[in-house]
Amino acid sequence: MSRILSVASGKGGTGKTSISVNLSLALGRMGRTVCLLDADLGLSNVDVLLGISPKLTLEDVLFEGVPMEAAILRAGPGLDVIPGGSGVSRLADLSRESRATLATEFAKLDGYDYLIVDGSPGISSQVISLCLACPELLVVVNPDPASLTDAYALVKVLFENGLRRSPNVVVNRAASAESAKNIFGRLRGAMGKYLKLDANFLGHIPSDPHVGAAAGRQRPLVELYPASNAGRAMLALARSLDEARLSAGTVASSPAAFMEGALVRMRESSPMRGQGKPNPEIGKALDKALALVRLLESPEQGGTPPEPGTEQRFVLARLKALLQAARREAGPPGEAAPKEPRVRVAVISSDQAIGDILSESLGSSGLSVSQAGKGNGNGSGKGKADAKADAAVVFWHGEPKALARRLEELGRVNYVLVRSVASKEIPRLGRSPAEVMDMPFRLEALAHAVRRCARKSVPAEQ
Repeated sequence: MSRILSVASGKGGTGKTSISVNLSLALGRMGRTVCLLDADLGLSNVDVLLGISPKLTLEDVLFEGVPMEAAILRAGPGLDVIPGGSGVSRLADLSRESRATLATEFAKLDGYDYLIVDGSPGISSQVISLCLACPELLVVVNPDPASLTDAYALVKVLFENGLRRSPNVVVNRAASAESAKNIFGRLRGAMGKYLKLDANFLGHIPSDPHVGAAAGRQRPLVELYPASNAGRAMLALARSLDEARLSAGTVASSPAAFMEGALVRMRESSPMRGQGKPNPEIGKALDKALALVRLLESPEQGGTPPEPGTEQRFVLARLKALLQAARREAGPPGEAAPKEPRVRVAVISSDQAIGDILSESLGSSGLSVSQAGKGNGNGSGKGKADAKADAAVVFWHGEPKALARRLEELGRVNYVLVRSVASKEIPRLGRSPAEVMDMPFRLEALAHAVRRCARKSVPAEQ
């Protein structure tokens, strides 16, 4: 199994890509084999920092039938690079055949010790999908106050979407070791206070003019100036990462499983939990805000509207437009709809990472989830399925007999079989699935399928 690490930042300009490139090269110098996936669609400059000119990218693998090995570039001892290009932005729209091809191609990366994913800065749905699909997360911050604020915002959004493992943090361009620890302490303190989530300090990179000099010459820092202060710090950072134990709740994964998880999340129409659901309380608050704006616009009601053409007038009009758009998203006015009984669903998976994704997705849809059957894909998962479940969701790559035993524990409830993009057959079990869904799935479609199964199921105690 590879260690799969996402390098992320809350904003651009933190030096995230420089960290990704030099950390990858430093690991290669230590004798590790590393594959660096360039997934930054905004200001991607992995190729610039490495001084390489890619002729093929991930886009060619996806849409031109180019094998993965043809798109991989050797960038240094122990380091290969996969240029992402605009292909990364099209992952969510792939056909099943293309997704199956992608899973097969990513399976070729199993031999690497590390798969490092350099994504875009910020909190776009693509960034969230890639970060959550990677078992390990490295957040890059620098002394800029906005960098610290945006790094917390990134972690907060990830937490709201299911992140429960402690991210690693590296402070870039630090004035001193003491300053770096202070910056980390502020971020960790905010995470602990408001998110109840811990963080690991992986190290810092000092402010060093050699970094800019290396970038200007389109050569990596650890290759051109390895003895500089920043160069030595990069090598120390690689050792810290290599020696660090996996955070609690983190499991080893494979490149194919990582890509399947990313595809599942990218297919979601809205990555933020709770969006798209009518909320009468939010609607009432927005109604009050709109009423206040209309009052300011109306002299007849005692308001004093700003003069036409002024900045205040523009801001008021913009605020009104934003509130009206948010009001439409909140749903029609009225009382809250009566709550439906929570459907109890058992998740059975031979792959823990996929099982976690399924559980998080179903839980965010208002279902009561229990997870059992975690294992390593050979049918050796431990734990019993919930015998009181109303329905089940199954993802299994192991021995069908082991899956059949777990289904027996559920009684006569119906189940949804979720197939990997690489799967073409339905396992022969004691009874057939009520529904079959292919990864990646739409969250809404999976939740509806589970509810349909629940309505048709006969619980075991009956």
